Order: sequence, then structure tokens, then C-alpha cells
Amino acid sequence: MKTVVVIGGGVIGVTTAAAIARRGIHVTLLERSSELCSGASARNGGQLSYAYSDALATPGLVQDFPRLLLGMDPAFRIHIDWRSAFWSWLLLFVRNCSRQRFASNTRAILNLALLSQSVLASLRTQYPQLEFHHSATGKLHLYEDAVKWTSAVALAKKKINWGLYQRVLTPEAALAMEPALTGSRRRLLGAIYTPSDEAGDAQLFTRALAELSVRQYGVVVHTDSTADGFESDGRRIQGVRTTRGLISGDAYVLAAGSDSRGLASAAGLNLPLVPMKGYSITLPATPSSPIVNVTDTTAKIVFCKLHDTIRIAGMAELGNSDISIDPHRIDQLIAAARASLPMAADWGAKPICWAGLRPMTPDSRPIIGKTLFENLFLNCGHGMLGWTLACGSAELTAACVTGERLPVDNEFQLARFSTRSLPAR
Repeated sequence: MKTVVVIGGGVIGVTTAAAIARRGIHVTLLERSSELCSGASARNGGQLSYAYSDALATPGLVQDFPRLLLGMDPAFRIHIDWRSAFWSWLLLFVRNCSRQRFASNTRAILNLALLSQSVLASLRTQYPQLEFHHSATGKLHLYEDAVKWTSAVALAKKKINWGLYQRVLTPEAALAMEPALTGSRRRLLGAIYTPSDEAGDAQLFTRALAELSVRQYGVVVHTDSTADGFESDGRRIQGVRTTRGLISGDAYVLAAGSDSRGLASAAGLNLPLVPMKGYSITLPATPSSPIVNVTDTTAKIVFCKLHDTIRIAGMAELGNSDISIDPHRIDQLIAAARASLPMAADWGAKPICWAGLRPMTPDSRPIIGKTLFENLFLNCGHGMLGWTLACGSAELTAACVTGERLPVDNEFQLARFSTRSLPAR
């Protein structure tokens, strides 16, 4: 194999291009925007949540569905899409809310997350010039709901048995660890601390890795290059149609986030992806800002210190594909954040606001690997964990493309959703 075309210039696409290029293969990377990492990866929550890569479909979520459908939870909403594809996705999602499937999905994602952590550590050692405000202060998950707290403690014990180190903390111990909790309106029952979780600016990382890959491995990057379909001949892709014309290679990787579904559909492939809109604000940090990364499970928001700023991210709007920024939702996010950690940021400053789409699968596992076309591969559907899973997903994808030994079991293939996704033999 001589050339590979990677479609998508976010953190998933760039890490994939870099992983393939490090194997001595020429890579062309296509990005529709004028800059790399300007979509879902641009201003995400910043947390590298290796230990908290839990599946979204949980056993307790089904009972909340009526509230979610009626818009009674300000942090998590479901936008009804009357097309059959949405309801098919939702039915699969509900199926994955069983205890057995939740445990299986979470374990699979965790394995990929730990691979990702290892790969990122190797990249940082090999390329110390990769600067992206990395920190390794761990993460606190805060709980004030008794049912969720009981479930969280039980899951923490499972993860400890899986080889992770987590600490179950009293409210007093959590406050002692992170003084920024002072003045919080949350009536904490407890917190879970994971020292191995990290943080970093995904956009800085992606652009730095792209520059390094261009300079050191000859990756060719085409921005302002929108892909709108494929040319195929039987079971092989002959080229990808773009605004630059037809671009050809020996193999192709679709890593275009929420846009992957439309592009795959143009090739006759059905990807079970639904967008989930999220928001973030970035504000100046203060001496009282949290050092440890914090997740407020009640408000469903995260706090992450990135150099001299605080990134606060949250809101989940399943099925909403509108990327415009709703000022009312920003106000809700700020109000919830101030109630949770009143000393977290300089609230008087003007926030940098962002909204983006996370490509969700029904089981929260990404889709990685081969398709019906022998030279078309997928690396998409990472949901809220794109930054966390990027480096591991890239290594797994590169191994699938080159045919080398897989670094972890591939429990992420499209074939799990339909036997028709299996390649013909």
C-alpha cells in the first residue's frame, strides 16, 4: 500500500493520518473548513476521561425518558426527529440500556481509552515539542443524587477490579482535595477521584500533530476541501469526489465526525449515527480555579483548567444538528456552573462560546474498521469521547488499514449493527 486518503481534519482524522504516516505510508488529509480542528474538536471539554469512558446508555436512563422527551431536564434533551432512522437508532439505544450491555460497552470503551492513554504518553515522549497545555491532576466526579451515587460506587468497585485505581471520597475529603468546591450549592453525598485522568487542549494538540506530520512524515493537508461522495468500482473505492476534484488513493478512511453518516450513505453504507449538540465556554482562570478536573454529575457539566483559562462544557441535545449558539443555553450553562463551583472562573469576563456536534452510536462505542468496500475504512462515532479515544482509535484504525496485528480486540466494527455490513467473501 502506497497512499491513504483520510477524510476529516478533526482530532480523529489528524491522529489517524499521523498514525498511518508513521508506518511509512503517504497520507493525504482532507478537511472541509479553512482550518484543521475547527468543528467538534475545537473547544470540547478538554478532559481526557480515560477512566470515565462510560457508555451513555445506562440501566437507569430508561426511566428518565419521559422527562427527557418533555424537555424537563435542562442539561439533557432529546430533539424528536420523525424520520425512521432516528427511531431505529433510539430503539437500539434503549436495548443497550440493560445492565449487561452497559457493562460490556463500558469495558470495551475503557480498553480503547487505556490504549489511547498509552499512545498519547508515547507521543509526548517521542515528540516533546507537542505543546497542548497537558496536565495530569486527575478528576473528581461529584454526586448529590443517592441513586446515582450508589451506582457510581458500585461501578467504581468494578473498575478497580478491572485494574483502575479510584478513590471514593466523603464530601469533606473532596473539599480538602479541591478547595474550589467551597461555596458550592451542591449537597454532596460524595465524590470519586481518579488520579490517572488527564486534560489538554484538543485543538492545540491536533494542529501541532498535523504540523509535525507534514514536516516529518510528508502528510499532505488539503483544507477547504469538501468531500461529497465516492467513485467506486464493485467492491473498491476508486476515488473521493471533492471540491478540488477527484482524489484517489489505495485506501480511504472516513473520519469526518457527524458528517461521516452522509458521506457513508453516498457510498451505500448506513451508519447508525445521531448528532448530539453540546456547548462550552472558556473564561480566564483565577487563583481560586480548580486544579483537579471536575465533573458535576447533577448539572452534567465539566470544568477543566487549560493553562490560564477554564473550559466549562455541558448540555446534551440528542438529535439536534443545528450548530448555532443559543444564548439562552449559554446562560443556562453559566448559571449551572456558578452554582456548582462559584470560584471556578472570572465570571465577569466575556466568555468564548462554542457549540458542536458529537456523533453518537447507540452503544457509545465508536465505529472502527472495514466496510463492504475492501479499501474503505471507518473511524467515527466517538460521541463525547473523541479527544479521549483519539490516539487509541488512530492506532487501531492504522492497524486495520495496514493489516498488522491489532493493538486491542476490535469490538468496534460496523458489522455489530448488521450482518449485511460484513464484507462479502
